[in-house]
Amino acid sequence: MPKKSNAAERIVRATAALLASRGYAGTGLNDIIARAEAPKGSLYHYFPDGKPQIASAAIGFVGREVCDFLDQAGGRAPHARNVLRCFTATLRGWLEDSQFAEACPVFSTTLSIDTELAPVHAECRQVLQAWHASIERALCADGLKKEAAASRAWLVLAALEGAVAIARAEQSLRALHATERELRELLPA
Repeated sequence: MPKKSNAAERIVRATAALLASRGYAGTGLNDIIARAEAPKGSLYHYFPDGKPQIASAAIGFVGREVCDFLDQAGGRAPHARNVLRCFTATLRGWLEDSQFAEACPVFSTTLSIDTELAPVHAECRQVLQAWHASIERALCADGLKKEAAASRAWLVLAALEGAVAIARAEQSLRALHATERELRELLPA
């Protein structure tokens, strides 16, 4: 994300929140401007390629924030269980803070289908791969072999993202809590 101005940062943060609640198709430039409280000219000044560039920046921003958090959690034993606890807490926070109106902006955007989304989907892939790598590193640090850790990391990531979708639909954290409990049993102690 560009560090050029407070307006650029507000635009990226506003876009991340809108993607989390509305997905790509439901997020309009006027919505971004209103939520960011930024002049319309800022959009085109900092993001001359328009909505795809803004969405990519927002996804990258969220991706880095979460990955940093996961990497910190994975630095302490039991590594993978700490990552699971912290990742679940992040997802739970998005749901609770928004009263289930927002979910993971990366997941929400990945589900959007639009011809202009190729660069945005590329950013989503990079973020999901980075999160997977963080989980995999934690599993390896707990003693799993690389191949088993890679497979288990995908399971953790897919299960949590799926639980978020269910939690949002049910307006309840029940699925997220159950998924975290079940995943904990699959991770080294």
